[in-house]
Parts: sequence; C-alpha cells; structure tokens
Amino acid sequence: MTNAHEKRITKLAAGKGYRLEKVGKGPHHGRLAIVNLAESARMPSGVPGAEYSFSPDEAEAWLVQH
Repeated sequence: MTNAHEKRITKLAAGKGYRLEKVGKGPHHGRLAIVNLAESARMPSGVPGAEYSFSPDEAEAWLVQH
C-alpha cells in the first residue's frame, strides 16, 4: 500500500465517521481495521478467517458502499 493510497482511504473513512487502524502482528499483518467512531467498535469485514480486518482494497470498497 502506497502512502497516497493509505491517505485516500484514511480521508474516505474520516469523512464517513470511521477511523482506520493498522493490524499489527500475526497472519493479519498489513491489513486494516475500520473502527466506527460513534460506537468505538470494529466493523466486520465478512472475509472468512479475517473477521475484522480488510486489505487496503477491501477497506476502500467497503467504505464506498457504506
């Protein structure tokens, strides 16, 4: 993920009331969590084996749809 891509997704999330968190260690390293600011809860991704983490492209698509 490039810095420009990360900034674009971060701005998109902020404009819709969400925040992005980078998922740190383990098999989900490099993935992102989308956090609802009003509820302080991670949003489910619907991806088997990665219930609350998104790839950068998956996060962008999810944010566009919601």
